[in-house]
Amino acid sequence: MNPNVRYFGADYYPEHWPEERWPEDARLMREAGLNVVRMAEFAWVKMEPAEGRFDFDWLRRAVGILHGEGISCVLGTPTAAAPAWLMQAHPEIYRVNEQRQRATFGARQFMCVNAPAFREASRRIVSAMATELGAHDAIIGWQIDNEFGSLCYCDICQAEFQRWLREKYGSLDALNDAWGTIFWSQTYSDWTQIPLPWATSGGANPGLYLDYRRFMADSYVAFQRQQIEILRKHSPGRFITHNFMGFPKDVLDYYKLAEDLDFVSWDNYPQGGAPVDPVAVALSHDYTRGMKRRRFWVMEEQSGPAGWGIMCPTPRPGQIREWTRQAIAHGAEGIVYFRWRPARFGTEQYWHGILNHDGSVNRRYEEIKRVGDEIKRGDIPDSPPDRAGVAILVDCDSRFALQAQPGNPQFSYFEHVLAYYRALYDPACPIDVIPAGADLTGYELVIAPTLFVLTPQVAGKLADFVYRGGVLITTFRTGVKDEFNRVVNEPLPGLLREVCGVEVAEYHSPLPDEPNWVRGLVPQLPSEPTRARVWLDVLRPTTAEAIAEYVTGFGDGSPAITRNYYGSGKAIYIGTWVERQVIVGCDPARLEL
Repeated sequence: MNPNVRYFGADYYPEHWPEERWPEDARLMREAGLNVVRMAEFAWVKMEPAEGRFDFDWLRRAVGILHGEGISCVLGTPTAAAPAWLMQAHPEIYRVNEQRQRATFGARQFMCVNAPAFREASRRIVSAMATELGAHDAIIGWQIDNEFGSLCYCDICQAEFQRWLREKYGSLDALNDAWGTIFWSQTYSDWTQIPLPWATSGGANPGLYLDYRRFMADSYVAFQRQQIEILRKHSPGRFITHNFMGFPKDVLDYYKLAEDLDFVSWDNYPQGGAPVDPVAVALSHDYTRGMKRRRFWVMEEQSGPAGWGIMCPTPRPGQIREWTRQAIAHGAEGIVYFRWRPARFGTEQYWHGILNHDGSVNRRYEEIKRVGDEIKRGDIPDSPPDRAGVAILVDCDSRFALQAQPGNPQFSYFEHVLAYYRALYDPACPIDVIPAGADLTGYELVIAPTLFVLTPQVAGKLADFVYRGGVLITTFRTGVKDEFNRVVNEPLPGLLREVCGVEVAEYHSPLPDEPNWVRGLVPQLPSEPTRARVWLDVLRPTTAEAIAEYVTGFGDGSPAITRNYYGSGKAIYIGTWVERQVIVGCDPARLEL
């Protein structure tokens, strides 16, 4: 295969089809240029039909048939869909939602990853899979579970959260001080008094809320790590990955989950319920690449109309090829289409794949076959460099905290980051999307939208970056909270006040139709007023200079955007949600500012 795309394949479910069909599927895959499949991630009950009774013969035969056609296999651990016998025996495994309602059987991912019975059952099935198949020549890697992303509010999680807090804070006095529990008489005198942020509480303490989200992120890390340790032991030499869900998914800390993996993957479905936004898709590619700062896989690439009860539009001719080439251009070294053949039964009957429901080939098959030929010839985009010149920082703590306290109902962390990515997006100029606190060596421009929760460590790295000659762009609601989700005891933007050379004199959460406007004061920014919305920081420069001001609205005549020279670099603070042309004007890579 081409060194830029080593693996090209499909998600395959042999358990859904008669065994006599498997050789035909393998032949058609080979003729389309496919060399890998992912499978078994939802086949728990087929592999363990009753507790402790295993059957891997069918899977071994499927792997052998595929291997005979030159097709390698990535096995998915099946812990995203527990079998009915397990749930009947251990109903405490069912996940509980924020309203304290317990899930019921029938879909997937209805399990609590902290439940001891689920941990033990997961350990048993993963150990058996790895022992039975982990050394097979056709097995090149493993996918842990499938699309992590469900929070749980059960009694087990509450007890585990209390234990997690005890380890973190050491004493109730320290916790009460960090969370400010003197407010509303919330002071705790026993660890068992600490609740989860249930919806029934009427609004959780911000410190409790943020720590709960960190706890759930750590819970998934621990659940994943249990499986990784088993696979490393019984299936050495094979890669281990997980299929994340792209930048819009904001439930867990993907950066933490990525640390234990060899590389990361994600599931790309551009044609959903809205028109395709190629820039938003590009953001998810770059976000995925930034998790490990290395190339990645698309473990599920859309290959047909999708949906459960309602179908999205069918990809038009050439569109699957476009999505594939875009993924490669952003660093994908593996492309796996979902799915090989659509199911004739179950919830995803409308989720189409490469073949038709009846197993026949079609236009989509021929298009993917063409892509396979192009990959073999090397007629594909170049991979991005190991490090771009521009980075966007994503902070999971800020993202979590803003979900509870967005400040304005119009504010969306995803949309805010996307606005900056969209403004600076150029297919010829890659952008790295990396975690706050990452090494910034080698970057010329760093964009840090709304670092709402700001730690001294992150602030120190940004200050050092600017001082050494870098350019930082940050935005409104930066530096508002400390690591405990408390409002800082200093003028905003808090720990970045000196670097930005500005203080927030006043702020305003505008209504959607308010006539607030901004105009530039330097040639690089538009002098004609442009809309200012969502949030308005009225700025008071200390060492900075105003480069844009508010007009005809709140803060009329006051600075809205400032520029500060700090050491050998400069910091630009944008105090409101502005239009694209303003962002582009603030980009020193495009216009000297």
